Amino acid sequence: MTTSSNIQNTSMQASKQTSVEEVDFTKDIVEVFEMEQSPEHCATESPPPATEPPLPKTESPLPKTDTPAPPLPPDFEKYWKSVQAYPEEFNTWTYLLQYVEQENHLSAVRKAFDAFLAHYPYCYGYWKKYADLEKKNNNILEADEVYRRGIQAITLSVDLWMHYLNFLKETLDPADPETCLTLRGTFEHAVVSAGLDFKSDKLWEMYINWETEQGNLSGVTSIYSRLLGIPTQYYSLHFQRFKEHIQGNLPREFLTSEKFIELRKELASMTLHGGTNDDIPPGMEEIKDPAKRTTEVENMRHRIIEVHQEIFNLNEHEVSKRWNFEEGIKRPYFHVKPLEKAQLNNWKEYLDFELENGSNERVVILFERCVIACACYEEFWIKGMVCLQPDLTAA
Repeated sequence: MTTSSNIQNTSMQASKQTSVEEVDFTKDIVEVFEMEQSPEHCATESPPPATEPPLPKTESPLPKTDTPAPPLPPDFEKYWKSVQAYPEEFNTWTYLLQYVEQENHLSAVRKAFDAFLAHYPYCYGYWKKYADLEKKNNNILEADEVYRRGIQAITLSVDLWMHYLNFLKETLDPADPETCLTLRGTFEHAVVSAGLDFKSDKLWEMYINWETEQGNLSGVTSIYSRLLGIPTQYYSLHFQRFKEHIQGNLPREFLTSEKFIELRKELASMTLHGGTNDDIPPGMEEIKDPAKRTTEVENMRHRIIEVHQEIFNLNEHEVSKRWNFEEGIKRPYFHVKPLEKAQLNNWKEYLDFELENGSNERVVILFERCVIACACYEEFWIKGMVCLQPDLTAA
């Protein structure tokens, strides 16, 4: 989650003409967005998202030693003075970061990246670069901490979440029973935080593929059930893969025991099995007659797909209403370069549409996406404060 100081610095650095009054106003706006990023502030009229699990705990950082830090590289001071003199000049920062990366000097790396990311916390690629440099020097705990700071600063970054998940898969001990729980908890944290983004498909797919590898087919079904109700770019592909998942596995494998028994009772009450209720064994027991067992399996598959088809149809309608707006977003990430007028207008129109037609949850997510891409434009911060303030007051 983005800290107020970090976001405020981003906005201040990118706009040289900001007045004193505007800076104070921006601080208030930032506080609004920090509160709104919490799932606890989502609208009550729609089903609440899954409770956001905490990121897995790691061991305490390695104890510090009394060994003095090695001297900084010879040209570090030259680059450092440049960014101190012109902190709003993005290129001077990139020269500094390229230099410390080339030198692979940890003290210089940490000093440079910490200072840069305090000014530009939305530059998700630099969080990864920083973590990679720590990992390169076998500082796994420090690399983990950098990733955690990064996803707190830019919670909606699908790419940064995926990089962090890959980092955990590479560095955690697969033989440790806690590893599976840690990864599942982090996946869940990721989709709760960034899974409503229109282009979050690859994060959801990564979660599904990982649960499939674990043999947790009922977990895969549960993830699909959530995903199929979210407007995303590849919504149709998800439904196709969901149907393949249902058709390619047995109901007792891709449903929890509770869901299996519940569905069996539902079908029995509808007499879709072609017999009487006496033909249905209690609990999870299989039907002894092979023909009736096959019929039950097919009826279960048909019913599950039928239910999710309705969810898909409703979601497809929501996607169609947003498609042109999403197509108009050419630069969804942060950059100091100005956005084209057409893109700024697209954001304005999209926000107005969501305010009029979307749930509170979708409105908040869109504003969060907008202020990443449009961080240099105070009008969007102001619009967010004005539009979202009533919801905070009511809460």
